[in-house]
Amino acid sequence: MILSFIEGPMNGEAWEKLCTSCYRMKYQDEHFTEIPAVHGGDAGIEGFTRSGRVYQCYCPEREYSDEELYAHLRDKMTKDINKLVDDEYAQRLKALGVPQIKEWHFVIPQYKDARIIVHAESKRKEVLEKKKKEPKKYEYIAEEFVVVIKQAEDLKIEISKIIRTNLTDMQLNLAIYHMPNPEWSKCDSEKINNIKRKVKAVMGDVDESDPDYIDIVNMYVDSYIKGIELFKLLRVSYSEIYEDIYQLEQSYKKQVIIKTKMNMDRSINAKLFNEILDDLQDRLEQQFKYLTLASVMELKTDIISGWLADCSMQFKSR
Repeated sequence: MILSFIEGPMNGEAWEKLCTSCYRMKYQDEHFTEIPAVHGGDAGIEGFTRSGRVYQCYCPEREYSDEELYAHLRDKMTKDINKLVDDEYAQRLKALGVPQIKEWHFVIPQYKDARIIVHAESKRKEVLEKKKKEPKKYEYIAEEFVVVIKQAEDLKIEISKIIRTNLTDMQLNLAIYHMPNPEWSKCDSEKINNIKRKVKAVMGDVDESDPDYIDIVNMYVDSYIKGIELFKLLRVSYSEIYEDIYQLEQSYKKQVIIKTKMNMDRSINAKLFNEILDDLQDRLEQQFKYLTLASVMELKTDIISGWLADCSMQFKSR
């Protein structure tokens, strides 16, 4: 879920601001219009498009149980749909030039209970029943009127683009997706041996029973497995973020291959390794300002572990 990547709790104001940016981006070709909640109120909607879409945002105040969340979503939907067919709000919509309404979007972070879909359908029928009885009064409601529930995942392309292009001060925290106990069985033995050999070369042919050596090897094997899972998730669900990271990793990997293969002085392996670590972190921080520092640190370790495992880093042993 895209919101799981966003650092810090999401509140109503931040959610509304994010949704408005998403709708402006997604429906710009339909002449999206935002309705500020000042000077007479927002008419029960946050904005509309010239094709007949209107939307209303809602973000729960805190973490609720599934049952509580359903109840809050149901009550909020009921309240706002009732506004849609209220005479006062109807006049406000007409004054704002809102075209005949075909879709009413309820934009929420997520829902976990299918009953909210059933409730949305019941509210749609209620609105159309009112229109059927008084067609002139409700002429601003289209015959094909529908209630649409939109979750954050439906807007993940827009959300990731907004964050990536620094149109918000929100940051992504990729570190949260790391598995607590990665399974080494998922890692090819050849990859593990590569990591062991490279770490040993950097540490100066340290004894393999050395606790520090064991800890470092374990850390990089764990990060290698975690990195595979993280990059798989990004590639499938958040391709633009993945492409950003992949392009930097690939371009810098070429420099790493050259630097390590051309180093004939094995005594400076550790110095060269630390220089690469520092330089990679600097590049990540400069290019990915939308990532938290924790994300940068995790990404750095994941990328380094991959280079150790696939032999992009070729430190010569003593």
